[in-house]
Amino acid sequence: MCTDGRRCEQCPARRIAAGPKAIAEALPALGTVVAVTANDAALLSHTGEYLEPSFPGEALSCDDEYIALRLNPALVRDAFLAPRALTMVGETGTHRAYLTPLSDPLTVSALELAPAPAPEAFPVTDWSDISWRDSDQLTHLDALTPGRYRVLPFTGARKIDAGVVPHLLTHLVDVDMPFTIAVPGGGCVQLHRGHAAMAEQAGTHLAVIFGASRYAMDPVFIAESWVTQAHGAQGVTSAVELYDHEHRCVTAITQTGPITPRLHRAWEHMVASLPDCA
Repeated sequence: MCTDGRRCEQCPARRIAAGPKAIAEALPALGTVVAVTANDAALLSHTGEYLEPSFPGEALSCDDEYIALRLNPALVRDAFLAPRALTMVGETGTHRAYLTPLSDPLTVSALELAPAPAPEAFPVTDWSDISWRDSDQLTHLDALTPGRYRVLPFTGARKIDAGVVPHLLTHLVDVDMPFTIAVPGGGCVQLHRGHAAMAEQAGTHLAVIFGASRYAMDPVFIAESWVTQAHGAQGVTSAVELYDHEHRCVTAITQTGPITPRLHRAWEHMVASLPDCA
């Protein structure tokens, strides 16, 4: 299957009946994989094993060692299994687990045989009724949608110059500040939290390396960048969100989990210094 989730004429991928929840239960049992969440502007990859995926409203599980995934069953459109990869497809982007020699073939076989789930209704967030400062980080991560984008200007979010984002990422590497990066795609949000080892530019692309994880983005596809705020472990915490030309969130950069007050203040000072969009 191609990276955009569309099947080629000779594509070996087979649609599977297993629902998102069955897939989520199976992911930690796969063993070592290369997990990649990709959309039109960015991707996040991680070689390792999955933590147990979390669902909307559940606690956030995220660190620098394991693959962290938040999965929204309402946004997963299809699932496919190819000889070397399991793929979930959403309205935008994909989440793919590339199998390795260390992956468990029995788990893969079980997914092929899993029955289709019973139909289930999922709630839809009405962002016009939500205040940024009264919501928490989980609410933001679980609803990075075009519907949310449409209310950004009316909820205290600040539009900043999108051109500074590559410099922000490079600066975070230079000062060795831990941060969390989240990339939505395929009905999932893949996250990584930790210290980045290096940032490198190749043509228009920027890559940030975190040990076994790698984030890459193409600024050409970034149309807007907004600073939002939500409640985190240290109180109100800012996030830098990147949107493509169709108003879809493609990346969120923030701080999550246990951090010191000093790091929180440094992060907030850094984000506050980012220039407004002209």
